[in-house]
Amino acid sequence: MDERAYLGELAKKPFLVRVPGYLKLAGPGYIQSALTLGGASTASCVVMGSLAGYKLLWVQPLGIVLGVCVLAAVAKQTCHTGERAYQVFWERLHPSLAILWGVSALLASLIWHVPQYSLTANGAITLAGSVGLDLDTVPTRLLIGAVILGCGCGAAYLYHVGARGLRAYEIGIQCLVWSIVLAFAVVGFASGIRWKAFFLGITGVSFAKDVAAHAVDGRVVKPIVSGLAAAVGINMLFLYPYSLLKRNWGKEHKELAYFDLFAGMLVPFLIATTFLVIGTANTLGPDPGEYGNEVQRVADLIPALKPTFGDRLSTLLVGFGMMAVGFSTITTMMLASGFICCEMFGFEHRGKAGLWFSFLPGIAVFGVCFSNPWFVAITTSTLCAPLMPMAVICFVALLNMKSYMGDETPRGGRRLIWNGVLGLAVAAMIVWSCFSLWSNWQDIKRRLEPRQESVATAYAWPVEEAAMETI
Repeated sequence: MDERAYLGELAKKPFLVRVPGYLKLAGPGYIQSALTLGGASTASCVVMGSLAGYKLLWVQPLGIVLGVCVLAAVAKQTCHTGERAYQVFWERLHPSLAILWGVSALLASLIWHVPQYSLTANGAITLAGSVGLDLDTVPTRLLIGAVILGCGCGAAYLYHVGARGLRAYEIGIQCLVWSIVLAFAVVGFASGIRWKAFFLGITGVSFAKDVAAHAVDGRVVKPIVSGLAAAVGINMLFLYPYSLLKRNWGKEHKELAYFDLFAGMLVPFLIATTFLVIGTANTLGPDPGEYGNEVQRVADLIPALKPTFGDRLSTLLVGFGMMAVGFSTITTMMLASGFICCEMFGFEHRGKAGLWFSFLPGIAVFGVCFSNPWFVAITTSTLCAPLMPMAVICFVALLNMKSYMGDETPRGGRRLIWNGVLGLAVAAMIVWSCFSLWSNWQDIKRRLEPRQESVATAYAWPVEEAAMETI
């Protein structure tokens, strides 16, 4: 049966009956999940857990919920019109906005690619350590980088060879995503969950209390911004509508697209990041109510897991988990680069141009030489944060454009809900973009004017000196 006819028959059945059918057809949401479950999200979780324990559990849920709402608006537009988003920006908004969006998305893909190579290489080095191999040298790191790049190119080729290759790629991504979720869930449950601290952390109550008391450690600013910015990035916003078009999803697929975002992106991301924060907080974090020291290397996660899993299994969990996180994101960012360049330079996506352009981020392979993937990932993520709000504002404008959306233009209460949620997302993105610029400026000043001061003071929040004394 044709997929559209199958969805038509499925739509007549109760929602719970439709779920198994939707799961069989899911795909684009998992690609987004693999892209967002990358080095920046992982680094943010590890650093937040080791610095603040459970206090920052609210960060990732806030970022991903707002991001999924934005992508749902994109799905609504793409499935209804079937038009390419870049072309829509060019013709219905302004060519300058289309170019700015494309350049920003490509730049974000190139910048974000660096920490993915760092994380994947350090995961591989950690994994090799479980069998007694020491690969932590510059030549071996470069060799690992070449292998990762080759495997990434192979995955990109698989995506471009046709429908079977596309489906095989999506199934592979689904397996990687759920293996990541499983690995982090095992760590979280094995290390135990402090339920009271969990509820206070995921609701933001414990962090709000610290803010009110001017007792927030300034070092948490960058990982918070990084976590929010990495939940949904501008390159994801570019890749998503084209992954829908690649699957020929149309008006009949709209509910499937919403479900796919929920089941394939939001749920795996929430489980993985929440358990990663919990696992790190339980094993390497500070005492309850305090702030601690941030983790520096991937291997630093292993000793804390040894009492539960033993030396060998702890190394395997950490090494494989970090490799899966980094590599899955490398492949999806390569696809994003291919779509972006094809659109900007007017090439067909189905030709060789898309494949060759997807190799462009390979220039970031030098990232394997960085031994501290957390710092690289958080810094690059905060640098990319200011690129996002403009693109979202453009999609909000298109959603309300009757000449573009026709009968699907939100009206009445639905219009208030759509614009209210998306307006909140834009406002939040602008706020954390400002904090991103501010925190990076603090870094620059600290490096240009070295002084004897504490780390907390160097990253201090812009509050009165009297308040700072309590931090």
